[in-house]
Amino acid sequence: MSGNQGNTSPTAGMTASWVAYAAILIVGLLSLFSLYMGFINYADNADIALVYLFIGAAGFAAIGYMLFRSKPATTKAEALEVKKAEVFTTLECPKCQQKRVRDFKRGDYIYKDDEPCTRCDGMMIITKISRKKEEEKKKDESSWL
Repeated sequence: MSGNQGNTSPTAGMTASWVAYAAILIVGLLSLFSLYMGFINYADNADIALVYLFIGAAGFAAIGYMLFRSKPATTKAEALEVKKAEVFTTLECPKCQQKRVRDFKRGDYIYKDDEPCTRCDGMMIITKISRKKEEEKKKDESSWL
């Protein structure tokens, strides 16, 4: 076993992208040459000219497909970034039906007796733990503008 296994150098990922760009360049040049040969040979031999034209068009179609399917380059930090979710806990009093929403605390779970009720001095129970949706976040942010 060699010591190079698991090489995570930043240039290892860049090599593949340069190989892909080189392949696109070579296919593009060959497609241009095929189209040129197709147009030059069209007057002399139409059958071979159509083959050249088809090869050139197929090459450009392949380039378009490769560019369409390619993903934008991201850094490792962007790829490993975890988005922090806003989580809320809903508390409800079984006696007076008062509801209250607060930020999630570590250790919260559904049906936990959590806090005393401010209205009737009964114990409030956690009835729901939910995450804030993206649309609500955007609405909240735009309302401040």
